[in-house]
Amino acid sequence: MTAKLLVVDDEPRTAELTADLLRRAGYFVEVAGSGTEALERIRTASPDLMLLDYEMPDMEAPEVLDSLRAGGRIPFPVIILTGARHSPADQVVGLERGATDFVVKGTDRQVVLARVHSALRERASAPAAVTRGRLQVDASRGEARLGARVLKLERRPLMMLQLLANRSGVVVTRGELLEVVWGSSYRGFEHSLEQAVHQIRRELREPGWIETVRGIGYRFAVQP
Repeated sequence: MTAKLLVVDDEPRTAELTADLLRRAGYFVEVAGSGTEALERIRTASPDLMLLDYEMPDMEAPEVLDSLRAGGRIPFPVIILTGARHSPADQVVGLERGATDFVVKGTDRQVVLARVHSALRERASAPAAVTRGRLQVDASRGEARLGARVLKLERRPLMMLQLLANRSGVVVTRGELLEVVWGSSYRGFEHSLEQAVHQIRRELREPGWIETVRGIGYRFAVQP
């Protein structure tokens, strides 16, 4: 089935150039001219992936991501397209709010298509659900349960929990978690990693599931 993409950009020419590139690559593409319009379209029909301009008059990309997260995790990949806002700090903000990737406007077209393809492939090939004792995690469906209780986790904490559960009893390094879950070894994301661990532990409400191995990383331990 052809993937449905949503391009969000307040500059009509830029939006249509991006949409045309994606259509020629075989994708079905819709265009929204503002963050508000994008949210309205998503409420009607969720896309398989969204390319989101960072700076728009009504809402910047982090605000759009916050609105999407208000109902839980963002259910599709979001690639932020940016002109001037591409410093490491800007990227950290976007990724912490739930973006999947950052692409600077003007990047080679084949690179843009490769990033889109990679994000869609990652979504389609997410690891199978894992069960460890009373815990069930299925990151591809955005679901986690401890017994009968639903755990409200955002995308990256959910991915991190599933990775740790898949490697139960094994220490997973901070570097590997950053590479696999955040897609980068950039040290500036370590605070995001620590926040993800905090969110997981808060939702589990039981000590012992996630052990800190000081100076190395984390280990998953099944609890009775």
